[in-house]
Amino acid sequence: MPPTWVTMAEAGLRLRSRARGINRFDDPWKYFGPGGLEEAEAVCADANRDLASFVRPAEHPPAGLVTAEPVVHTPEFAIAEWRFDSPKPSGHPVNDRVQLRLLRDPRCRPDGRVVLFHHAVYQDSWRLWSWFLRDLIRCVPVAVLASPHHFARRTPESRWAGEWTVNPNPARIYEAIRQWCWDHQAAVRVLREHAGLEVVADVGFSLGAFQSVLLAAAGRLDGPIVSIASTNRYAFGLEHGVLGRGVIEGMRRVGIDLPRLRRMTEALQLERWAERIDGSRVMFVRGRHDPVDPPPSLDRLERSLAPARSLHIDAGHGTLLAARSTIVPAAITFLVERGTIPPEAATGHHHPRTRPHGRRIALPFGRRPRT
Repeated sequence: MPPTWVTMAEAGLRLRSRARGINRFDDPWKYFGPGGLEEAEAVCADANRDLASFVRPAEHPPAGLVTAEPVVHTPEFAIAEWRFDSPKPSGHPVNDRVQLRLLRDPRCRPDGRVVLFHHAVYQDSWRLWSWFLRDLIRCVPVAVLASPHHFARRTPESRWAGEWTVNPNPARIYEAIRQWCWDHQAAVRVLREHAGLEVVADVGFSLGAFQSVLLAAAGRLDGPIVSIASTNRYAFGLEHGVLGRGVIEGMRRVGIDLPRLRRMTEALQLERWAERIDGSRVMFVRGRHDPVDPPPSLDRLERSLAPARSLHIDAGHGTLLAARSTIVPAAITFLVERGTIPPEAATGHHHPRTRPHGRRIALPFGRRPRT
């Protein structure tokens, strides 16, 4: 059983989502194109043939019309921002203008490195992610890529962040992940050409972690990966997790029952693609009581991924954010060990050690991992 605080905190997050109207679909047909359900099934069938090929971007996709915002200085960070045209446009003009934000600690000696962060679905709070990543930013610049349909990319009719990513049309999540992968490649180019920085590692949270691992499986991400609260099996998570009830109800109203959902999203099982990755470059962080993609889904993903480092924390899904003081220092240690972050940049931070591949660590919440 999860600790009482986890149960209460996760329940509070769900109530907050309901209060914001997340996953209430008054008109589920609005997420479909003129071809309706038949068109959606054709997109899903194309993706299901080989998801890695479906999402794989060109090595050097164009990032058209790059514009820079004035640098903003806060008490902690210097913030630079670029906007550029998505190399895999969705047809929504606002969504197809990508937002990329770079956070630097002025005290860090510049050495040309940057870590790219991919955020969770339903989240577009810059303050939340800068808070969560604060200790990492003190070691190395971190760029946050606004995923499709989030932050400034939300269309005017969107009621919540990510509405056009997860909704009653299963084809939309395929298309969003594919655009995300292409935007990632373009962001790497923007950071190189406009900031003089090379992406040396990727960190992802929830669907952002899913996307990072999938992009690596598609052969377009070569550096270390820190996967936090990753999801694994889309249909399973909708059917058995805490966030899928409204999505499934919307699907039923357009004629997608559970067998049809499983068939349309068959390829969205990350465990099938994770085994393509060298697990020695992956750190895997999960909550023991994750209600979004519940057991045994994440056990299967972890076995397939075979990560070099695993952290299991007494938390749920969103409540992993509260374990920042455990997760981020451990991630810094992992990246230092792989040469991503120079040791001198991490001086002054305590980095708990984790055990090598095959040996998990059970973490009591709020405490340092035992070695």
